[in-house]
Amino acid sequence: MPEEPINGVRIVNYHSKANEIVRSRIILQYHLFSLLVEGQKSVHTPHSHIQIADDHFLLLTSGHYLMTEKTISPQGNYQSILLFFTQEALSSFFHKYPDLLLTTSTQQANGCVQAFAKDDFLKGFIQSLSLMTADGYKIPAALQALKLEELLLYLAHKHPAQLAGLRALAKHSCETDQALKNLVESHIESNITMEELAFLSNISFSTFKRRFLKLYGMPPSKWFLQKKMEHAAALLRLGKEKPGEICYKIGYENHSSFSYSFKQMYGVTPKEYSNRHM
Repeated sequence: MPEEPINGVRIVNYHSKANEIVRSRIILQYHLFSLLVEGQKSVHTPHSHIQIADDHFLLLTSGHYLMTEKTISPQGNYQSILLFFTQEALSSFFHKYPDLLLTTSTQQANGCVQAFAKDDFLKGFIQSLSLMTADGYKIPAALQALKLEELLLYLAHKHPAQLAGLRALAKHSCETDQALKNLVESHIESNITMEELAFLSNISFSTFKRRFLKLYGMPPSKWFLQKKMEHAAALLRLGKEKPGEICYKIGYENHSSFSYSFKQMYGVTPKEYSNRHM
């Protein structure tokens, strides 16, 4: 997390030579544009999993995330320009340009993280920030605020619906049962742990288990196993994918664990089940 943003904005040129930083737990106190320059970035949110390469960048509202950063080659680097901004800075922007909210669709964007494809302007914008922050140079606070305003104004023109939903997304919460249900059911095929789901929902693991039991009438581990196996069986009946492919698709990292779990539920191995439904 950066120093306290001055004038509500802080721009950081982030570099890493590590081949992979695997699924770190990140708590964002501020909103963030993650302007990827080199490498790949993967983000688990309360409702989705998004992965981008350096032809895209991300907007994340404040909250809890699981992030993985990768270089694209053993000799490569990971670089991202991080543009943090506060809710106050966002509110000030909308106050300064009230017509944006009047002329832009009020449809809320879906989720607390959004991916944007880079066009020529955005590539140039990111390159300008990379040059300005080279050698550890700190951009003056007034100029940092101006760069945020420039980016938001451009996105208001190019992606109006997403910008209109930004203020609502900033207030996103996972406190309701419906939000927890959405979180759980969007990660059925994921291999993230129950503890990580609790982290994404911003509640303790014990609270997560208690609310889960209330919603579904069974412990999380049993429910997820049942849903994964039901999905695997449905895919096997379709016959379009091999058991080994389905194994990874539903979040298992090795075939033996998948086969064991499947046989526990259906009494036969995935291959035997597939052969019966050919």
